[in-house]
Amino acid sequence: MNPFENEPAEGERGLSTLRRFYEAEGAYLAAEGGDFSLIAATLDPECVIYQAASLPYGGVWRGHSGFEAWMKAFTREWSSLEVRGSEFYPHGDVVVSKSHVYAIARATGRHLDWPVLQFFRLRNDKILELWPFYWDTAALLAGREGSLSREIPVP
Repeated sequence: MNPFENEPAEGERGLSTLRRFYEAEGAYLAAEGGDFSLIAATLDPECVIYQAASLPYGGVWRGHSGFEAWMKAFTREWSSLEVRGSEFYPHGDVVVSKSHVYAIARATGRHLDWPVLQFFRLRNDKILELWPFYWDTAALLAGREGSLSREIPVP
C-alpha cells in the first residue's frame, strides 16, 4: 500500500495558501501598504512573480523583497482590489486559478473589473511562481487612466 495514497497533491493542499494570499493582498491594498508579513507567509523565500511588461508594475520580481517591491508598485496604481469567483484547478505542484478582479484606480477613482487567469507553482504549500495572465492589458491601462470608452470585454 502506498503511504501517500490518501494525501492530497501539493496543489490541492496549497488551495488554502492561495485563499490566504488573496485575502492578504486585498488587506495590504486597503491599508495602502499594510502588513506585508501576511503576504510573505504565503510565499516561498525564492518566489518569483512575472508581470506583463506593458503594465506600470510589469517585470520580474524575485524573493520576498522583490515581491514586496512589486506590491508597493501595484499599490501606487490600485487603491482597492478584490478577487472574486475564484475557481482553482490543482495539478501536482501547480494550481491554475480563474478569477474576476474588482479594483479602484488610485489616480482616477475609476472602478474597473477584469478576468484573470493565474498560474501558481507551489513548494511546501508556499507560492514559488506566479504568472498572471490578463484578458486585455490595453483596456486595463486605458481604464486605469480614465480613457476607456467601453467596458473591458469578458469572455
